[in-house]
Amino acid sequence: MDFYDNAADVHETAEILAENGKYRMSVFNACLAIELYLKSRLSLAEGGAQFELSHDVVNIYRCLNKRFAPAKDLYQEINYSRKYFNESRYPSSGTEIFTKEFALEFLEYADDVKNYVDNKCVADIEDLKDKFTK
Repeated sequence: MDFYDNAADVHETAEILAENGKYRMSVFNACLAIELYLKSRLSLAEGGAQFELSHDVVNIYRCLNKRFAPAKDLYQEINYSRKYFNESRYPSSGTEIFTKEFALEFLEYADDVKNYVDNKCVADIEDLKDKFTK
């Protein structure tokens, strides 16, 4: 399974968790889906290989953003994703922040990142030549 397919599965899991009132874990899975969607296109970005094993979603996004400008700036969403990826796994304070509305917000972030990856981070003819001539 590649990063993109894994992201789609995790994204769907986040939706199911939100529908069933498991908001903290929905946020965690939405954040993980964001990371995986972005990683699925790292091979198209110069220097992307250095981030494949990283969880540094902000720098993964920056790496992609150098080549693929988003229609909508996703930096704030990506930054929240980094923060709440850890906070949802290991809540240091109460979990009252993890409401239905909060989980739905992160599902929207995951949708935005998926849209960016699907529509902006697209291989061009040179990428295809490189892939099939090596």
